[in-house]
Amino acid sequence: MKPPDKREVRENYDELGGGLYDLRYEDEQSRKYDAAVLLTLLRGDDLFLDNGCGTGMFLRRVDSPCVGLDLTAGLLSAARQKLKPNHYLMQGDSEHLPFRAGVFHGVYAVTLIQNLPDKGLAVSEMRRASRVHAVLFITALKAAFDREYLAVLLEGKGFSKVDIVGDAGTNDWIACAHV
Repeated sequence: MKPPDKREVRENYDELGGGLYDLRYEDEQSRKYDAAVLLTLLRGDDLFLDNGCGTGMFLRRVDSPCVGLDLTAGLLSAARQKLKPNHYLMQGDSEHLPFRAGVFHGVYAVTLIQNLPDKGLAVSEMRRASRVHAVLFITALKAAFDREYLAVLLEGKGFSKVDIVGDAGTNDWIACAHV
């Protein structure tokens, strides 16, 4: 299978637009975001990254300080409507995160990884941007990944513990990797 092309991915999501994205995917994404909140238990002062934040559906669920990063300007525009005072947005590339090492207490990458050409590089970047004892919460579309591939991808990046916790009734595998 040919790796995704970033330009095509960005153009497709820009064309889809924020309102249509939410209408089409909100139910499915909500189950993943609910699992993320339940499994990671952020403290109020923790700083986290919503990597591939899209329209900000996850951001509106949390009160912790956070940065939403997405490649797509159109989806970020929709996300601006959902921000809380301690939330920030950046347009950027998940394979080359624009953050110094050890910044985030948690990194969330929900329905992102299958859209990236170099999945290993993206996981390495998320780990690099995470603090010691951080948790990376990642989902991967079952149609693009099998459970074992996701486990191997994460286990090879130096996490202290990797759990593939299931699917929460979604079309994705859900994993937590501990730094």
